Amino acid sequence: MLPIRQTSLPYYRHSTVAAVLLLLSLAVPVLAQPPAEPCPEGRELYQAARFVEAREVLIECLREEGESVEVLLPLAVMGVREGRLEEGVVYAERAVALEPGDAEARYWYGRALLRSDRVDEARNQWEQGLAISTEHAGILEGLARLSLAEGEPAKAYNLLRQLQVLGVDGSWLHGLLAEISAAKGFWNQAFIHQRDALARTDPSAEDLIFGAELAILSGEHDAALAYGRRAVAKEPGGRTHGSLGQTFFAVQAMDSAIVYLQLAVSDPNADPVYRFNLANALEVTGRTLEAGDEFVAFLVVRPDDAVGHFNYGIHLDKQGRRQEALEQITRALELQPDMLSAYVVRAQILENAGRWDEALAAVAELKIRDRSNLAELMTWELRLIAQRDEAQLASAQGKIHLLHLVVNDEKLVAVVQDELTRGEDFATLVTRFSSGPAAARGGDIGWVVPGEMVPQMRVVVADLAINEISPPLEAGGLYHMFKRIP
Repeated sequence: MLPIRQTSLPYYRHSTVAAVLLLLSLAVPVLAQPPAEPCPEGRELYQAARFVEAREVLIECLREEGESVEVLLPLAVMGVREGRLEEGVVYAERAVALEPGDAEARYWYGRALLRSDRVDEARNQWEQGLAISTEHAGILEGLARLSLAEGEPAKAYNLLRQLQVLGVDGSWLHGLLAEISAAKGFWNQAFIHQRDALARTDPSAEDLIFGAELAILSGEHDAALAYGRRAVAKEPGGRTHGSLGQTFFAVQAMDSAIVYLQLAVSDPNADPVYRFNLANALEVTGRTLEAGDEFVAFLVVRPDDAVGHFNYGIHLDKQGRRQEALEQITRALELQPDMLSAYVVRAQILENAGRWDEALAAVAELKIRDRSNLAELMTWELRLIAQRDEAQLASAQGKIHLLHLVVNDEKLVAVVQDELTRGEDFATLVTRFSSGPAAARGGDIGWVVPGEMVPQMRVVVADLAINEISPPLEAGGLYHMFKRIP
């Protein structure tokens, strides 16, 4: 089966400082809970989110009553929330200076610094706050998100797990754990986290698609289909239809895969990868002409896609269009020189074309690039040498190597020709339809001298090129077709 291309799994979807700030503002309670002693009127206004009035009263309290964390901290929070960042930094810094052992003060000082793009200082305040209190949820989340933004997923994962221990159980937390696990390739773990995230909220279509992708990679096919269908129901369109189509492809439900992938590519804004996967699904189901059209359409918009050229090359080889296939495989290698599978396919195409010296050179290159399979490659090399020597000797004797198909019904000839047009392999058709003695071995009748054949057959086979198939001919009430092979 041709490989399916999954769309790229989300990495850290909240990976910028700006996103860290946005998500912190949503996930962490904004209103502090100060003791009841200082400035009760200002704190009451603050708790009621009447910030303009609260700010005036709290500043007046600072003048009249002196500084206290209970007054400075609300002023810092309001500065952060309302974009008066310099003010927020000043009040938070004074709160920390007054109470250096107050984790909440350090948390908001870090928030103010982060909003001011002073990332290192923000991290420093949060790390000091975490040393004071390992159970401060805001600091744990803030450091986790910073770690994600700075490419430290393991550290972020551990911090988020600490939040879970504290009883934090929001969908955002499980979602982040899923993304981190997915980025490390821990698919089962990622799926469990994303499943828990989806169960704790009304998920978006994008979150459901992510869940479906992780379910596929974890082998949870029923869950993948369920999430994919929910995504389509929530937001029908190219993205969701394409995702569900890929899910059906993964579970080998090809007819359904084709239906949804065709819906996806009808959306002009859909990801071209859905057309690539549609081509593969059509190829697998034997709709080779349609598959070829879709491969070409995909490569028009993604001309530098190595896997696209590789799969199209395989498609062309199945059609017997070997030179075009070689061109596509060569282009794939130009784009991705470390694609070992393309080197293998190139050598196979050359072998099947009887281009022995080129095939040997291709295998020699593979021996350099794939040291782990030297024994198999050496065996292949020896087989190529033997085939080359046999072909050269037979050619010197005027012989050609043929496959022979024979049927007794003209209607079967039409069926065979139609199957060939669709890209079916000649030897496979011989095995299915031929009544000749060589049918069990794909019609291989070995090396023959055309001059020793009956006249009608001699005329047909004498001028066949390698891998060319003859037109059908009738002789003795039977219908014959030949294919010349290396």
